[in-house]
Amino acid sequence: MKPLIITPTLLRNLVTCERRGWLDTYGDSTQQVDITPVGALYGVAHEKVIQTVASPYADTMDVASWDEGVNLTQDLMNERAAVIIGAYIEQRYELENGTEVSLRGRVDRLTRNPESHLYEPVEIKQYINIAKGDELQLNFYLTILQHMQDAKLRGYFWLGSDAQNHPRYVLQHVLNPAHLQLMLRRAYAVLNQADAPPVNLVAHCKTCSWYSACTEVARSNLDLSLLPRLNSQTRRNLERGGITSLQQLAALSIEELQRFKGIKKTAASHRANARAFVEDRPVWVDQMPDILHQGGWMFDLETAALPGGDGSPWSLGWCDEEGKSQIAIVAPTQQHQRVTLNPIGELITVRDYDEAWHVFHESVGVDEKPIYHWSGFDAGVMRATAPTPVKNALLGRMHDLHSTFVNTVRLPVRSYSIKKVAAYFGFSWSGYEEWWAAETDYRKWLISGEVQHITQACQYQRDDVLALAVVWKWLIENHHLNGDVE
Repeated sequence: MKPLIITPTLLRNLVTCERRGWLDTYGDSTQQVDITPVGALYGVAHEKVIQTVASPYADTMDVASWDEGVNLTQDLMNERAAVIIGAYIEQRYELENGTEVSLRGRVDRLTRNPESHLYEPVEIKQYINIAKGDELQLNFYLTILQHMQDAKLRGYFWLGSDAQNHPRYVLQHVLNPAHLQLMLRRAYAVLNQADAPPVNLVAHCKTCSWYSACTEVARSNLDLSLLPRLNSQTRRNLERGGITSLQQLAALSIEELQRFKGIKKTAASHRANARAFVEDRPVWVDQMPDILHQGGWMFDLETAALPGGDGSPWSLGWCDEEGKSQIAIVAPTQQHQRVTLNPIGELITVRDYDEAWHVFHESVGVDEKPIYHWSGFDAGVMRATAPTPVKNALLGRMHDLHSTFVNTVRLPVRSYSIKKVAAYFGFSWSGYEEWWAAETDYRKWLISGEVQHITQACQYQRDDVLALAVVWKWLIENHHLNGDVE
């Protein structure tokens, strides 16, 4: 029987969620959804820059399997390579109960100490304040490397970066075996459970590949953690009062719910959300604002938010009530032009975002109807980047449809992002659903000029504004059903 494999990623995940650690080991991989947290993108980009500056002439070696990576790393150590980037290391380890496990991981950087000739691990972090999970990870690597080299070692954190892309701080780290042994015991106990630990949905779950699967389990149990904006302390107060499911919460009156500490003004919205899950239908919280009857424009924008971006808008997208869309794309080296981009609609290329805002103003300035957007982000970017004449003309027309929606109706969903709300009403994105994928395609287009890249980026932008139209239209067509307002 092969020993249980434990990785630093597993241990880090156990710190925040034991269920994730169990699912990563035994879960059905077909239930996982590929998710790339934005923080991870920045971390990868930061490490690449730091490694390139520190070792500009490093050779790249292809690795086909884990075992091949371990053997190659050992060969490089035997050959006394000065630095090994992305080293594969693995070591058998005996727990206190006599059980043998296999510790394996990839180190950001192994450096050969010129005095001791031993290899010391380096972990590269974009941030400068390390956490318990970071220390745990370095403890993990130190344990393996000390076993491999039969010597005590020190590890290092390279934190942040300076103007030359060198580490801003280099922090020495000494092995803390007690912390690692505690987490190894915890990992062994969790992974020897027959069933996954219970679901507990919290904010950081949205960045987990098991989020959708766990949400479905929570739905089947009508778990309290399905409620958005219900913090953990308020949930504990409810559970101490005997309210452990959404079915029980939905059966309470507003007055009964307000007796629980932490629930006063939110009682109606919590109860409505609970009813939405229990009855599997939209539940109205308030009357729909009359302003929505005026019709209007749907608006969304994208900003340069990936590593290297300056946060300024690179795309503005809008459509009318019927879904006829226009998109303005910033292309500094191209001439201002209007083309029809199938199946997107009209694409306007502009030199800078000032020009994009003027094009947008010219289009929606034909009337005084509201301009709908989702959350305060778009209006905030307009306030920060649009020319003064555009701001003066349009800011007063901006209407946050997200705020209106969540204050008007509740759905059996945990997230009220435009992706989740529009999907509930049957809308689907024609390509990807990630903003960073659109920006990646936009950047590729700027370099290559390939139409495929800008088409995909614009499809994403167009779908964002069409999704707004779907939500607005649903409100208009269904507001007469709000007779059961909470």
